[in-house]
Amino acid sequence: MPGRPKYKSDLEALRSMPEDMIWAMIEDGKTITQICYELGVGRRPLQAWLDQVDADEAKMARARAKAATSYAMQALEIADSSEPEQAAKARLQIQARQWIAERWNQKLYGGQKAPQITLNVQDMRLAALRHVEVIEDISTDVVPKLSTE
Repeated sequence: MPGRPKYKSDLEALRSMPEDMIWAMIEDGKTITQICYELGVGRRPLQAWLDQVDADEAKMARARAKAATSYAMQALEIADSSEPEQAAKARLQIQARQWIAERWNQKLYGGQKAPQITLNVQDMRLAALRHVEVIEDISTDVVPKLSTE
């Protein structure tokens, strides 16, 4: 058989499934690998299906925003149920889930970003000295003479 029969059969299987079922899996925070395993399809056909179905990224963004809430709840569950002996592992799991939640729903879980201000004290000092020199020149009505002596 020429071509990729497994890819084609997986893609056909995905097209015959209800879209809502696949989107619900994404909203639940399941990974692509988990979805593929549960549906019995490969990663490439699932990605091709997502590319074909999801023309406008809005549906994926909504699904990921809901998944972010799922990841945040998982982080709370891990924190509540962790034992002191497993603190390092629990911290890593929590941080990973927080990171994903922040990326997938920045409005709700992203850290507030303060405006970045860069001050260069040396430039400010030079500007102040220039300002003082201009004021002294105006107030004394003396024209500074440049000499090369």
